[in-house]
Amino acid sequence: MFVAIVGPSGAGKDTLIRAVAEAVRHQPGIIFVRRVITRISDGTTEDHDTMTPEAFEAGRVAGMFCLSWGAHGLFYGLPQSALDAVVRGNTVVANISRGILDEAVKTFGRIAVVEITARPEILAERIIARGRESADEASGRIVRSVDFHVPAAACSYVRIDNSGPIDVAKNRFIEVLGSGGDTFGLPA
Repeated sequence: MFVAIVGPSGAGKDTLIRAVAEAVRHQPGIIFVRRVITRISDGTTEDHDTMTPEAFEAGRVAGMFCLSWGAHGLFYGLPQSALDAVVRGNTVVANISRGILDEAVKTFGRIAVVEITARPEILAERIIARGRESADEASGRIVRSVDFHVPAAACSYVRIDNSGPIDVAKNRFIEVLGSGGDTFGLPA
């Protein structure tokens, strides 16, 4: 099954994904996928591979990605290995755009959606701390954050507030993933 991690900028999705991946690293069958992004990784707030826009487009055309999208002037992609892992029966977890959930259903079949969110003031604080946007740009980004549509074909939807200590959200995320392969209470 594919677990789509979605939510607004500044919600701490990548930080939470890293914490959960470390906590469940010995649990077989759960794979956390690194995205490819056309932006240099800062090594702290995001965990992704970097490609130039030209290399990304060439890779997309060549079938390198099972899922790709554009947002905020950048391109994002999940490697084909993510789909291969789902086909082999693994639980695959990745941070994707809320705007491509329908495409994720078409690509992976069964998906579960985990929305990571935080209070607006926390979102703004985190976006500004990354140093890529001014306070005005951060506020504009938060205002643009809108409700999204969870596809009817999604087998599960969970919302996790990541406004407080990371361990609270991490423990909730681990609980959602389940143990022993019983992901979201559904057979794999």
